[in-house]
Amino acid sequence: MTMPLKPNSLIFDPWNGSGTTTQVANQLGHDAFGLDLNPAMVIVAKAGMLSPLEEPSLLAIAKLLAEQVGSVSVCATDNTVDPLLTWLTPLSVNYIRSIENAINHGFISNNRYIKLDTNEALDRVAPIAAFFYVALFGTVRRLLGQFIPTNPTWIKKPRDSANRKRPSGKAILDTFVLEVQRLIDKKIWHREKDPKNKNSIHLKIGNAENIPLKDETVDAIISSPPYCTRIDYAVATSIELAILRFDLHEFDTLRRNLTGTSTVERVTKKTDARWGKTCATFLDQLYHHPSYASKTYYFKNHLQYFESLAHSIHEIRRTLKPKGHCVLVIQDSHYKEIHNDVPNIAIEMAAFSGLKLVRRENFSAARSMVGINGRAQKYLRHRDTVESVLCFQPS
Repeated sequence: MTMPLKPNSLIFDPWNGSGTTTQVANQLGHDAFGLDLNPAMVIVAKAGMLSPLEEPSLLAIAKLLAEQVGSVSVCATDNTVDPLLTWLTPLSVNYIRSIENAINHGFISNNRYIKLDTNEALDRVAPIAAFFYVALFGTVRRLLGQFIPTNPTWIKKPRDSANRKRPSGKAILDTFVLEVQRLIDKKIWHREKDPKNKNSIHLKIGNAENIPLKDETVDAIISSPPYCTRIDYAVATSIELAILRFDLHEFDTLRRNLTGTSTVERVTKKTDARWGKTCATFLDQLYHHPSYASKTYYFKNHLQYFESLAHSIHEIRRTLKPKGHCVLVIQDSHYKEIHNDVPNIAIEMAAFSGLKLVRRENFSAARSMVGINGRAQKYLRHRDTVESVLCFQPS
């Protein structure tokens, strides 16, 4: 299947994450729109928009920021509500906040701190500001290395306040400069787009279940929905969200609204015939599985995932033009020994929403996220993980 796209076609990614789809679409001369509920990921995506022409100045700016913070006397305060205090002592937190304030004031707000938790605030974040926020994200992650296990989707917490990390101000500032250099070497931006292309790119906080676009306005949708493997995407970015000053309530609200969340609501949702026979069969097998909590937690968790996926696919169909194209990359999963054929479930959901499958390509996934769960290892030798590229068009 080919996608004959005219210049300035609108390309949309409802689960934009780090922004690869929107970056590449923009560089190819198309308008791009990316949506993600997590503001930390919107910032990461914005950093990827940075022009390579900015590269010669980045390290000098980082050193200037470090000198600016290092020249001021930073003292520990009694701020007991800063979410970074979960992992770091007050003096260390204040050095990190001094860097963040310098970035926020110098590149975004000029004279007052603006919390980056709304679209109005994030609209003020230029790629260079996002770049230095991403450098700060990486700095704090490096400093908290002992709390980041081999499971990349989980962050540990110290047993008590005495076990918090206490890096010195010099160590923090030096790590920040080194992280900027690492990002420069990594070249997190893509190639410079053709200056003749006057296309636009918009990155927003938003939910794929309620897409803020009008009916039949998108030429192509290219995305990959969250895995159905109980990956806790909010916890995976809890350090970044703490840097953005998300308190416990804000963090919990975000966590509960993400597709694939490991949290479950108290009220059990109901199955829907429009999810298709494959989904109904899987849920029935899961519910009657003899393992602990199959009928309760795991059943509810999968119900939430499929309801979210169905709503999102319906919204995708609503926003897609009559001759538009939709490409979804979806990985299957398992509950114990039961195969969860998420790609086929998505195909059946799409059919109910008015999308016909025109092509499917399956690939063996070299790495499955479920493999990081030690308790799941005994099942892995009996299964292969498949990633499917599903190509749809309106029926």
